[in-house]
Amino acid sequence: MVATAATPASLATRPRAAGAATTTTAPPVNHMRLASQTPWVGPGSYELDLRLFVTTHERPNDVELAVTVYPRLRNRSEYARSLDDKIGRGPLRTISSTLDQLAPDSGGAFLVRIPVRDPAGPADSGRLNLSLPGVYPVQVELRQAGGGETLDRFTTHLLYTPPSPFSQPSAPGAPLQVAWVLPLSAPPALQPDGTRSPPAPAYDAAQELVRAIDGHPAVPLVLAPTPETIEGLAASPREGDRAAVTTLARDLGGRQVLDATYVPVSLKALGDAGLEGEGVAQEDLGRRTLSDTLRVRPDPRTLVVDGRLDEVNLTRLAERQTDRLVMPDADLAPVQLRLTPASPFRLDNRQLTRPEALVADPGLAAHFGPTADPVLAAHQLLADLATIYYDNPGLVRGVVALTPRSWQPSRELLDAALDGLGSSPILSPATLDTLFDTVPASTLVRRLGPGPAEGGALSAAAVRSARDRLDAFAPILDANSPLLDAYQELILVSESADLRPRQRAAYVTGLDRQIDHQLALVKLPSRHTITLTARTGEIPVTIDNGADHSIHVVVQVESDKLEFPAGAARRIDLTPHRSTTERFRVRARATGAFPLRVSVASPDGKLVLRPSHLTVRSTAASGVGVVLSAAAGFVLLTWWARQLLRGRRARNRRLVPA
Repeated sequence: MVATAATPASLATRPRAAGAATTTTAPPVNHMRLASQTPWVGPGSYELDLRLFVTTHERPNDVELAVTVYPRLRNRSEYARSLDDKIGRGPLRTISSTLDQLAPDSGGAFLVRIPVRDPAGPADSGRLNLSLPGVYPVQVELRQAGGGETLDRFTTHLLYTPPSPFSQPSAPGAPLQVAWVLPLSAPPALQPDGTRSPPAPAYDAAQELVRAIDGHPAVPLVLAPTPETIEGLAASPREGDRAAVTTLARDLGGRQVLDATYVPVSLKALGDAGLEGEGVAQEDLGRRTLSDTLRVRPDPRTLVVDGRLDEVNLTRLAERQTDRLVMPDADLAPVQLRLTPASPFRLDNRQLTRPEALVADPGLAAHFGPTADPVLAAHQLLADLATIYYDNPGLVRGVVALTPRSWQPSRELLDAALDGLGSSPILSPATLDTLFDTVPASTLVRRLGPGPAEGGALSAAAVRSARDRLDAFAPILDANSPLLDAYQELILVSESADLRPRQRAAYVTGLDRQIDHQLALVKLPSRHTITLTARTGEIPVTIDNGADHSIHVVVQVESDKLEFPAGAARRIDLTPHRSTTERFRVRARATGAFPLRVSVASPDGKLVLRPSHLTVRSTAASGVGVVLSAAAGFVLLTWWARQLLRGRRARNRRLVPA
C-alpha cells in the first residue's frame, strides 16, 4: 500500500438549513458527505476529484481523511457488496491527510485528488495505474489521525473510461441506453370539500425537479406526470408552482411524456371490482389534463405499469393499442439470467400479438431512497449503470431506471446524475420509445407472475354509489358545467392507489355533500293557502334558485280535488339567483280546502327533491250545485207562496158575516 498526501484542499462545516433550530448543549457529530465528484475518469480528466463537506468536533490535526481505491468490480453482485463495504480484494492505493494540512476551497469543502495514469502517456509512479476500464470502489473515511478509529465512512466509485480501442479484451462498445423515468407526482391538491389546497412541500420538490430538467435541456428523459398534480400546480395561488408548469411545457423537446390516468390507479383493481368504465374515465381526463396544461398529447402505445396486471388487463391494453410495457420484475415469473436484463422481451399472453416489455430495474430504483447524501446517491447510480454496461460492452443494450413515485426530488441528486449522464462516454440517455425502437429484442419470453398483493382495497360499492349519484344529478346542470368536471374529479381522486380507505371514503362523502348543497339552493314554495274564487283558474308555483348557475328541473303538481287541463308536469329552466314563477291551469272538482303537492325532480326523473305542500281553498260552486240550489230555492219559494195564499183565505173567511 502506498500512502501519499492529498492535494491541498479545504474544510468547512455543512451549511445550516434556513430556520433550523440551534442548540449549545449537544456536541457536533463527526460526519462527512460528498459535495461533488468527477463522474468519468478518462480523456480530458485523468484525475478523480472528490470534494467533501466535513463536520467534526475533533481538532484538525487529530483527524484525517483517508481515500482507498480497490480493484475493478467484475459483476453487479460485487458492486452491490461494495456499497456495504464488503470488498473481497485488497486495495490498490490509499492516500490520507490530516485536516490541518488542507486549505478550504471557495465552496467550503475538502478537495481530495487521485491522479490516474493516462494510458497513452509515460509511466508515473505518482499516478494510479489502472489496467482495465471499469468501476473501481473508492472508500472514503473520516478517522483519527494515523489510521485510528473510523468516525464516518462511505463508498463511492472511480469510473475509468479510457478511449477505444484500448489494449484490453473489454474495449468499450456501443453506449448503454438509459431511459430514466422521472415522476412528477404529489398528494392530491383537490380536497374532499371540493377546494384545492397546494401540498406545499411536495410542490416545492416538484419545482426542484423542473429546475433540474430545465438546466439540462440536451438530456433525453421520460416524464411520468400525475395529471392531477400538473393541474394543481397550474391552478396554484403560488407563482412558483404556476411557473414550473410553464417551464416544463417549454422543456419537453426531446423528452417523452407518458400517458397517465388522472391519479395513480391500479387498472387490475378497477377491473376486479367491475369498474372498467372508471379506468376509461381516468385515462380520458388524464389525457385531457396533460393536453390542456402541458400542450402535449401523450401516446398511449407505451405504458409504465402501475399496479398488477393480468390477462384481462392485457386484453384491454391491446384494445387501446398499448403494446410496449415497462414492468416491475416482481410482477413477472422468475427466470435465471446470468446478466442484468437489458433488452426488450416478449410478454406471453393468450392474445395473438405479444406485447414487448422492459423490466424496471429494481436495483436502479433503490438509489432513490431517503438519503442524507444525495450527491453520493447520484454517483452510486452512475456506477451501477456503468457496471451494467461493462457486463457486456459489445452489445446494443438498454435499461430503465424507474424512479419511485414516492421519491422526493433532490436538486443535488438530479444535477449530479444528469451532469454525469450528459457527459458519459459509455451511457446514452434515451426515451422509452428510442430504447424500444433501437435496442434489439431478445428471444426471451416471460410470463406474468403472482406478484405482490395490492393493499388498500377499493370499495366498488362506494364508487358505484358516487357515480350513480352524479349521473342522476348531472341533467340538472348545463352539459358543459364546470361543476360536472369538478364532481367527477372527486370520484376519480377517491380511486387513487396512494390513498388509504378512510381517505377514499372522505372524497365520496364530499361528493354527496357537494350535491346536497347544490340541491339545497333550490327553494320550493313554503306552506301557504291559495284561494280559487271560480271553478277554473291558475295556481302560481314560485321556485328560488340560489345558485350562481342555471338549473334545469321538472316541476309537478298533484291533488285529488284538482284537474290540470294543460298538464301537471313542466320543465323549467331556473335563472341564477332569481325566482321563477310557473302558473298551472286548474279546474276545481269541489269546494272546500284540500292539499296540493309540489315536487321538483331532475329532467330524467332519477333525482327527486323533497316535495312541498300547499293548501287550495275553492269557494266557487260547480254547475250541478247551482242547479240543485236553484231547484231547492224554487221548491222553498213555492211552499212559501202556498202558505201565504192559505193564510189569506183563512182571514177572508173570518171577515165574511154569517
